Amino acid sequence: MKLVKFLSVGLVFVLASAAGLVSAEDNPTAIHIQRTMKALEESTAENPAHLRVMFYGQSITAQRWTQEVEQFFREKYPTVIFEFRNAAIGGFQSPSLSRTAECDLYPWYPDLLFFHVYGPMDKYEEIVKKTRAKTSAEIILWTSHLNGKENPKGMLLERDQRSKDILEIAERNACMVIDLNKKWCRMLIDHAWEPNRLLSDGIHLNDEGCHIYAGMIWEDIARIPDTDGEAEISGTITEYAADAPCVAREENGDLTFSFDGNRVTAVSDGTAEGEVCFLLDGEPMDGNIDLWTSTRPSTGPCWMPAINYIGFEKVPVTEDWTLTAVDGSKEDGSYIAYKVAGSVTGEDGQGNSEEMFVSNSGRAVIDPGDIGALWQFPYFKQQLPKDFQVTWSTRPMFTDAYTPGEAGERTVIVQNCSNGPHKLTVRSKNGKTGIGKWIVNMPAK
Repeated sequence: MKLVKFLSVGLVFVLASAAGLVSAEDNPTAIHIQRTMKALEESTAENPAHLRVMFYGQSITAQRWTQEVEQFFREKYPTVIFEFRNAAIGGFQSPSLSRTAECDLYPWYPDLLFFHVYGPMDKYEEIVKKTRAKTSAEIILWTSHLNGKENPKGMLLERDQRSKDILEIAERNACMVIDLNKKWCRMLIDHAWEPNRLLSDGIHLNDEGCHIYAGMIWEDIARIPDTDGEAEISGTITEYAADAPCVAREENGDLTFSFDGNRVTAVSDGTAEGEVCFLLDGEPMDGNIDLWTSTRPSTGPCWMPAINYIGFEKVPVTEDWTLTAVDGSKEDGSYIAYKVAGSVTGEDGQGNSEEMFVSNSGRAVIDPGDIGALWQFPYFKQQLPKDFQVTWSTRPMFTDAYTPGEAGERTVIVQNCSNGPHKLTVRSKNGKTGIGKWIVNMPAK
């Protein structure tokens, strides 16, 4: 059963919001998002589901159709508490996006990922595989619409290699896949339309194209009855009560929560009486390098980040960083000499755009291949400003001490630890934690 119908030459869409349950024959790969769909369908005002949804890709994924899909979700599931994020970067093909994903995608840890990007398919699949390894996200992929020069009849007769690759990647990695390319071809043929009718510049969608694109995505997203999702594919999200068997009281008054996964969220019961502190496997979390991340660096002469990713090889601290161009840089931006400084670390060394840079503290590492500003300045015919700067931050993916808030408030306690058995020590002055339940994410092993 399709939720979207073509009604006129203007292609006005009717969203059958009352429809919700479909058979697996409509799109069998929808089986791979049934953990999400079950949670959405079972959400109530008294017990709302929480869902983090990310759109990731390049300029097509940055377009307005994603806002329509977001609105479809909100209208169909009004009791769900949604967090939506569109982190797409126009012009970034899969090799560049595989680097920005390190600060954009995996640390944000979505429950549901919509992913589409052009470029080499090995890097495309690398992002899919790493999402599987580092998160428990369910993943939706789709084949591409036609550009203004492609022949829909020919593409139906002989599928293009990119569509074949996406369908194969989806099958290998157990992702839901929407064959939007096939739908687009049939639509153009049925209405005798030129491909450019729905495009603004030969590839990007115009308003009508965005509306159609959103409908073609949304119509396949549905609940398949009597399915709960497949733990061996995308992992699990499990809730544990405060008095579950895996929560034990130690002789010294501490609680020990034993879990298997790489992310733990605490849900407040609203009875907080003081600060609660945590240890992971008996150790402070601030010394574990895996539990830190860096944010996406600031933009250069355009909307793209000036540097794709800035990492670290020693345990960082919570601070803001600045890279500043110095004497020796070329005016056209094709060579940049720079210094870096952290708001806590202070001045931390100098480098240039031709050599791997590791700061004196080891808290900033820059691969010259990640410095996009090197081609952005010449490409956009802009000169490198004398005061050119790039900023980013290092942030923890853990909470070593917190005061639980109102009932139902969620706080991520630890994220990106190894995906295996761990013990979280919960320490409070009076033995009361104010934690009503735990939520554990475990990626597929």
